[in-house]
Amino acid sequence: MLFFLNKLYVKISKFLSYVLRHNPERFGIQLDSRGYADLGAVLKILNEKFTNVEIDKDLIKDLIRKSDKKRFEINNKTIRAFYGHSINKKINMAEIKNPPDKLYHGTTKWSYKKIKHEGLKSKGRQYVHLSQDLKTARKVAKRRTNNPIILEINVNQALKNGVKFYKSGDMYLADTIPSDYLNILVS
Repeated sequence: MLFFLNKLYVKISKFLSYVLRHNPERFGIQLDSRGYADLGAVLKILNEKFTNVEIDKDLIKDLIRKSDKKRFEINNKTIRAFYGHSINKKINMAEIKNPPDKLYHGTTKWSYKKIKHEGLKSKGRQYVHLSQDLKTARKVAKRRTNNPIILEINVNQALKNGVKFYKSGDMYLADTIPSDYLNILVS
């Protein structure tokens, strides 16, 4: 039973990510400026997709609680995905005033050639994604290369010069990080 539940949670989580992060308009879902959608409407879509189980607020809360990555948040009668949005509408995140002194970004050697001149840019995403620890940055970079480059962001200097940081789940975000605040750690 536990195996079935875990497998089901993974399927629900992936589909929920697709709905909230990448294609809400396909399902008639409206996101507010902070990325929240009506939980009732989302539950209806989930129950139409997964007919073998009733999905309610409690099941979603359990899914969030048991997940190794905090991808979603429920706030009263709304739900949102924390990060990774590829939708056209920019999700406004609340700026954080006291991020960690150092954050990290894993990348490829090819991408680093551009980054060292242009800095970190969000490209197809809404924000630059940053990790609080080296292990996570390396894991993210290993999705694209076996020999990642890990960049350390000098957060304090960036903050002093107007770079804004945001937090979403277990990720830290920024609009851009100029190359002046980047140090290469691993190549």
